Amino acid sequence: MFEEQHWAELVRDGYTVVSGAIDDRSLRLAQDVADHLNAVAPDEGWERSKNELWREIRYCRRPEFLAVAAAVLDPLALEILETAPPLDFVQLASTRPGFATKGLVGRHFHIDGGQEQTLGVFNILFGVALTPVRSDTVGGFHVLPGSHQDFAETFKRQPADAPVHWGQAKLEGQRRLLADARMVVPRLEAGDIIVTHSFLAHGTSANTSEARRDMFFQRRAAAPLWDPVRQADAREAFMRDPWRFFR
Repeated sequence: MFEEQHWAELVRDGYTVVSGAIDDRSLRLAQDVADHLNAVAPDEGWERSKNELWREIRYCRRPEFLAVAAAVLDPLALEILETAPPLDFVQLASTRPGFATKGLVGRHFHIDGGQEQTLGVFNILFGVALTPVRSDTVGGFHVLPGSHQDFAETFKRQPADAPVHWGQAKLEGQRRLLADARMVVPRLEAGDIIVTHSFLAHGTSANTSEARRDMFFQRRAAAPLWDPVRQADAREAFMRDPWRFFR
């Protein structure tokens, strides 16, 4: 699934798109579940937020989503990472008509992992499109190409002989990039999978259309980043080497 072109784009831009990996029946079942969950919101696990036009189920364990993860995302992760323990949940996110970003650092422009001294480190983010994204104005997942390289340089500059507050370093990098942020909304068809480096800045674009945008996400990490015994050292190593644990 993950060809040389995908590798080249991931290294250069921080993201790439894999198409044609999900069969029609599995995709339709996942879409049906997303329709159901949106119809019953805020019930069945949706988290409340200040802007209900963007909403998420952070830990979604619907079997239709997990079937796609097991059949497609697990083997894809193993083509990219040295090891890739499976997960038993995905994050479902929906952007409803009328959602508008305000140029804020946060959900609209960020890298994942939190803001604490130690970040919740992982290697790659998968996003599975359940609805198409064919313009900049349908609430699509948007990215800042190349920002993974800037964050990598920021993290490499941190002292090796003193404690580092990685969350502060991340926020400083976000503020600097925000001053000249030229976001891109990758075009996706339903069933496409966007693969991003975990250091890539991303967010959600405004939705001025009449259609809802649905995606589900998985953050994937190599085994050392999950292992409590090795995790601290592995995180430190990855923050200073952004391609650590990749194939």
